[in-house]
Amino acid sequence: MFKDLALYRDLVRNRNFSFYAFSYYLSSIGGTMTLFALWAQAAHMSDNNPMAIGLSGILDTLPSILFAPLAGLLADRYNKRNLLMLSRILQAVTVLGMVFTANLWQLFVLAALHSTFTSFETPPHRALLPTLVREEQYVTMNSFMATMNSLIQFFRPALAGLVVSTFGYHAGFTVNVIVQLLTVLVLLLVTVQPSQPAQPPSEKTKPAGMWGGAREGLTYIRTEPVLTYLFFLSVIMTFCFSTQGPLTQVFVGQYLSDSPDQVSARVGLLFSSIGVGGVLGALVTPRLIAKLPVFLLLLASFAFDGLMVVVFSQSSTLWVAMVCYALFGIIGSVNMIVTDTLIQRIVPDTMRGRVYGAFGPINGPFSMLSIACGTSLATVIGVRGVFLLCGLLEVLAPIVCRMLPSYRTVRAQLKEKRVSM
Repeated sequence: MFKDLALYRDLVRNRNFSFYAFSYYLSSIGGTMTLFALWAQAAHMSDNNPMAIGLSGILDTLPSILFAPLAGLLADRYNKRNLLMLSRILQAVTVLGMVFTANLWQLFVLAALHSTFTSFETPPHRALLPTLVREEQYVTMNSFMATMNSLIQFFRPALAGLVVSTFGYHAGFTVNVIVQLLTVLVLLLVTVQPSQPAQPPSEKTKPAGMWGGAREGLTYIRTEPVLTYLFFLSVIMTFCFSTQGPLTQVFVGQYLSDSPDQVSARVGLLFSSIGVGGVLGALVTPRLIAKLPVFLLLLASFAFDGLMVVVFSQSSTLWVAMVCYALFGIIGSVNMIVTDTLIQRIVPDTMRGRVYGAFGPINGPFSMLSIACGTSLATVIGVRGVFLLCGLLEVLAPIVCRMLPSYRTVRAQLKEKRVSM
């Protein structure tokens, strides 16, 4: 443990990384405010209708399908820090508009615009991170980011839930506007070193326009068995996970709160509980990936998550639900550290933006399908039944993935590439 702390100390002495990490997590606090305020406002305007809350989740996902590949291409071609700054300024503008919405359709339009600008932040963020540290620090950096995310998770959702419950969803929107503008100022302190440009393509291979370049990310994934398997697993996980977030608001309102005024605060406590397990997961994951096959570790954590979802679906007391969410935090840290480290070590710097940008068209449709199916089923079998079904699917999916022939292929390729995991 002391060795890990020493590695973290060396990492935070990097001025660029420290300023960037501060800006990133400050922005995440504001983003959580908007998420809770959006759910609360949609629930208020629709009388807690699961379909309305689910539609807000779909609108939050759709832009990532349309624009994430383009955002990834821009991240490979232009200054990543400047793209992040522009994205956050535009996010602040749309969130400010949410303060003045009076109708549900207006909220949905602004939610879609906000998500559009947010989709242009993820690929530059994930592509920029490994350029701020040395390659031998990748695992340490990812572990540090997971640890910090979990520590902030202690209070971030609880704070958002408290603000929204106490002062209303307008206050949540206002806080995010201020926070996003502040993070732009912090990003000005980060110096980004230009990466080596890729060799210019010949006339025969030159992509046709911006979208032609964006497709290169998908092409690169198809040529790498490890990435293909990783993204296939990501699609399955996305389908199982996506509907659970929006339906948590409904679940808490029906089973874990005594009055509507308690809902946002108790949802905040659940998501804050993720941080408890997340810290532990971030600390033990580097040791786990040194001893276990990484994909076996991913599959095992996926199945364990499914078991916890089943337990959560049957919970009727807040403390049981909070224990489940704490265990979700462990699983989240494992998945994030392993996935990011694999991509950072396999994908060259000049392609990372496009590869990360490919998450949108790969995961986006399945996320929307998950939300649509889950919220629709909730009106038939109830929210508890949807969570139970999601948990059972999560337990079954890793068994199927483990039996695929490609599982042995990717393990063999990792050995050939001598990827130290």
